[in-house]
Amino acid sequence: MEVDSINALGLRSYRDAADDAINDKSSLGQDAFLKLMTTQLSNQDPFEPMDNGDFLAQMAQFGTVNGVNELLTSFKSMAASLQSSQALEASNLIGRNVLIKHDEAYLETGGSVNSAVELSSSAENVVVNIYDANDSLINRVDLGAQSRGLVQFNWDGTTLNDQRAPAGTYRIEVEASRHGEAESVTPLVSANVISLTLGGVGKEMKVELEHLGQIGFSQVVKIL
Repeated sequence: MEVDSINALGLRSYRDAADDAINDKSSLGQDAFLKLMTTQLSNQDPFEPMDNGDFLAQMAQFGTVNGVNELLTSFKSMAASLQSSQALEASNLIGRNVLIKHDEAYLETGGSVNSAVELSSSAENVVVNIYDANDSLINRVDLGAQSRGLVQFNWDGTTLNDQRAPAGTYRIEVEASRHGEAESVTPLVSANVISLTLGGVGKEMKVELEHLGQIGFSQVVKIL
């Protein structure tokens, strides 16, 4: 059928409808899709009509896309709800001490550092090295052989020369020896939570620690 004949009948060609759909900057909605399908059916060659399988395939494709969009909307709503629930639970952390995955700890004046390490398997020997801000080794705590699980340890704040270390942030390094080979293990240190920061949907919540700054909520292992 010629384009002029179609226009004379007050109909719009499939090409025109398709061009309008392409020029539309928004996503193809259900109404637009149905109009496009109607135009396509109205202007098809009567001697070579659209195959039923092709028609059903297009409908199924649209249904799949529409279903996926609805599913994504539901997931976003669920994520927002879960984040709100997580925020309410996490608010109970403020003002409390937590055990976190961190390689730094703060030594108070005259105080000590309580830490731990999670061993995936038993170790022949576990050693804790303490480094100052200049990355100099100032003390070493030998824990000996340890079984699998949580192993707690304490640094009393003294140096290798039995001098009192000044207050400040110190780096903790834990080495577990197995079959003659030393493996580095992330320590778990105790710190006080002073505030929380929501990261938005899909982003991790941040925990503000006294003296140690922000960490991801996933680094919190245990509430003390």
